[in-house]
Amino acid sequence: METVLDIGVGILRLVPLILAFYIPALFGMAVWSERGEGYRIKAILWFAIGFGAIVALQVLFTGAPAVQVAGVSMVQIAAALCLAALTVYKLAD
Repeated sequence: METVLDIGVGILRLVPLILAFYIPALFGMAVWSERGEGYRIKAILWFAIGFGAIVALQVLFTGAPAVQVAGVSMVQIAAALCLAALTVYKLAD
């Protein structure tokens, strides 16, 4: 029972940063859904600058190694991108 509780707490610790990553993911996905080559470049800039700034602040505040933070952040970024894609493509139609 204690192991299940530890897993639940570990997952809940990821939620605040998933929500922080959701904002640039949402903007990037909204721009990505537009047509044209220029929009794709703008979307990639949204992703790079938004995600990069959040990861940089997380490294700065926690003092953890950048490789460790980047590994956990990739999971959070993937979750945020899935939520943003669901929002932009499914709910906006």
